[in-house]
Amino acid sequence: MTFEFRRNPLALLIALPRYVRLYIRLMKDPRVPLWPKLTMIGAFAYLISPFDFIPDLLFPVLGQVDDLLVLGLMFRLLVRSSPPEVVAEHLADISGKSR
Repeated sequence: MTFEFRRNPLALLIALPRYVRLYIRLMKDPRVPLWPKLTMIGAFAYLISPFDFIPDLLFPVLGQVDDLLVLGLMFRLLVRSSPPEVVAEHLADISGKSR
């Protein structure tokens, strides 16, 4: 599973359920450091918070894009700060392939 979707956004939508499972597994895995897990919790808190960098009411589209950007950056941080073998193990399990 690759993280390159610039050329085909439809591929992101198709792979989205696998990514959600990967993120949930990484959040539960004790081998993943605590600090990226805390940043993910912070990103979700930012999403539900009434305070935004770009207010949704003043800039409807941009206000939602900043929420997605924060969440996307935190997802990327979670994967990149997790041990590569842990990410590979979870991806193999999700894909149904044994290592």
